[in-house]
Amino acid sequence: MDPYAILREKYWPEEQIIKTIRASLEKNKPLSMVRIGDGECYVLAQEKVLPVEWIKRKIYWANDPLYCGTTIPNLAARDRCLKAVRNADLVGVFVNEEVPQAIFKTYQLKTNNIFYAFMNVGLPMSKNFVQLMIDYPPLLVGRPAESFAQFLDEQLGIKVRWLNAIESYDDVDSCIKTMAQIPHRWSLISAGINALIIADEMSVKYGKVAIDFGHAPDMVLNNQQYYLAKP
Repeated sequence: MDPYAILREKYWPEEQIIKTIRASLEKNKPLSMVRIGDGECYVLAQEKVLPVEWIKRKIYWANDPLYCGTTIPNLAARDRCLKAVRNADLVGVFVNEEVPQAIFKTYQLKTNNIFYAFMNVGLPMSKNFVQLMIDYPPLLVGRPAESFAQFLDEQLGIKVRWLNAIESYDDVDSCIKTMAQIPHRWSLISAGINALIIADEMSVKYGKVAIDFGHAPDMVLNNQQYYLAKP
């Protein structure tokens, strides 16, 4: 019997994901793309996969709200993140790690919409994704939003709106409320575990395309190994 809930062979390729995002934008359809990285794994695992006390003892960032946007315990964040994963059109995950495998089994999550959780950092290096940003300038959300917006203006000559009103889980609902008041068709969200919740709300409630962009802007801005593709 296959012991794994999720398999690498089921990963969606990057170009298929970019085409799916473009199709949603062209048809003005909602779409939510979220990622279960390290922080999200332990937030989702609370009291269902792993005891909170074990997480607090073993995971060094459990009391640091800056690492992934919340401290542990936070069962409200767990439940909202789980809802976001269930609703998502695309879910990034690591198939070769025990905790995400256990999460998918415990919550009986679907596996037909998964991609490699770090694929987001490669999106700015894709000409097709950069062309998408040119064709449909996104709203940038999160701590690196202002710097990345300036960078896109300098490198591509495109003007994008940005919002950095999200530092922790406590800011989630006010951030969503502010985003809803800003005209936009899609957003790229860099806000740790809070990106899942924001993407879900913006897609389900407001009909937007919302992408968990993670550290992609930081990688482009601060790491010479990464670059912004030019179409």
